[in-house]
Amino acid sequence: MKKIAILYMCTGQYLKLWPGFFESAEKYLLKQSEVHYFVFTDADHLDGEENNPCVHRIFQKPEPWPYTTLKRFDIFLRIEDELKAFDYIYFFNANCEFRVPITEEMILPRREKHEKMVFVLHPCFFTWYNFQFPYDRNPHSKAFIPMGLGREYVCGGINGGESKAYLKFCHTLQKRIQKDCDHGVMALWHDESHINWYAMAHPGYRLLDSSYAYFESFPLDIPIYIFIRAKSHYFDVDTFKKDPPKSQLTPREEKFNEMSAKLAHKIQRRMPWLPRRLNK
Repeated sequence: MKKIAILYMCTGQYLKLWPGFFESAEKYLLKQSEVHYFVFTDADHLDGEENNPCVHRIFQKPEPWPYTTLKRFDIFLRIEDELKAFDYIYFFNANCEFRVPITEEMILPRREKHEKMVFVLHPCFFTWYNFQFPYDRNPHSKAFIPMGLGREYVCGGINGGESKAYLKFCHTLQKRIQKDCDHGVMALWHDESHINWYAMAHPGYRLLDSSYAYFESFPLDIPIYIFIRAKSHYFDVDTFKKDPPKSQLTPREEKFNEMSAKLAHKIQRRMPWLPRRLNK
């Protein structure tokens, strides 16, 4: 039987999302495997922990937005020795909810295809051309992706893989994010921007479609496997995320990116047969 570690963060108001996640995971998630939940929280109790020895509560103090999400890889590596005992490691955002059975065949990397990591196509951008993706275009950030590069835009809220590969992923991004912080640089979409850099720089992963990240606020005509609940139903998101730190591009950098986007758009118009996603 495979052993799978689930990483989950719910500090502060995010604790309200845990019961729905846990109930649906126990009903639908990887039922042929031994699943353990590593929950990073400031709560002194979690629903279900008294009856399930596979729920491991780990204290994590709340941080101002966006530092809990931005520094999550550093947080995960605090329990690296425990995670090494598992075959696979997966992270799920607090607002995930499983709607159908999620089997090992559906979500694990496929060894016959030499896959070690798994990412999910972001439902808001899967029909866009790559020059339209909201990658970080700041050349001072370690999440920087130059115009014209990148095959798809993946969401930051669901990812996983073989334990060794996933821990390498965590170490790599932890170091790169720390370098940004040391230089006062904030990636455009925080950890998601860094995750997209990693996916671009390390191809060969398994890419799941947007059925595995179906946004409640962005309905699509596709099957729903993993439902992303709107956080606004549970707490005031705007107040929580008010005035986050940002990095500003210089006028010269803004102009360069604008010209690059126009050039990419011109190329696309002259070659309309190009797929919207370059790997189609």
